[in-house]
Amino acid sequence: MRKLNTIDYPGKLCMGLTIAGCNYRCPFCPHAELIHDYIPMEKTSMDDLVQTLRPRLGFLDGVSIDGGEPLLHRGLVDFLKELKFQGSLVKLKTNASRPNLVRLLIDKRFVDYFSVFMPAPLSKYKEVINYRIDVKEIISSIQIIRKSGISHEFRVKPVPGLIEEPELLEIANYLAGAPRLVIERFKPESSMDEEYRSLSAFSEAELKGLQDLVAPYFNETVIRS
Repeated sequence: MRKLNTIDYPGKLCMGLTIAGCNYRCPFCPHAELIHDYIPMEKTSMDDLVQTLRPRLGFLDGVSIDGGEPLLHRGLVDFLKELKFQGSLVKLKTNASRPNLVRLLIDKRFVDYFSVFMPAPLSKYKEVINYRIDVKEIISSIQIIRKSGISHEFRVKPVPGLIEEPELLEIANYLAGAPRLVIERFKPESSMDEEYRSLSAFSEAELKGLQDLVAPYFNETVIRS
């Protein structure tokens, strides 16, 4: 729980919540503890979270939820319903692997802003995420979100030797016309795969070059830590 988040939700002040558990095994993931070590972590109940948020809604706009992959948890829908009942805006980060839940959340209007992580172009998805998935599920989620009229963005993470200029261009071509692309910095020292910890991250100049390369495909592109 981060009680004040000023950058995650564009133009909004939020509480940030990180939910453990993920179905992907991306080698560059910086959150290995959320995948392998979360079961013994201290749990916070929905009621406790709501009680923490409620008095802050006078100056906070809402909640930004990330992971892991929040949509793996059955209780998430009820939690989002309660947040909306409290008058909170909700931003949800997801890997888009659960299209049925994405559609449900849109139909119920439980999410105000989607942030979709694209770990790789669709042609390299299974290779990068190390998880058996039907890529059609990803495509379905993306199409549902893009047609929904709900605010959204896509996120990518350039990684030397894995996600470079050709991969970013493939992603940009697929997502062309989307409102916003966030380019996240790769931090090798915290990678889940030990081999990736010895890589050198792209420099600021290199990231800026990649941003300039894909900027024509989107209304806005930003670089974020």
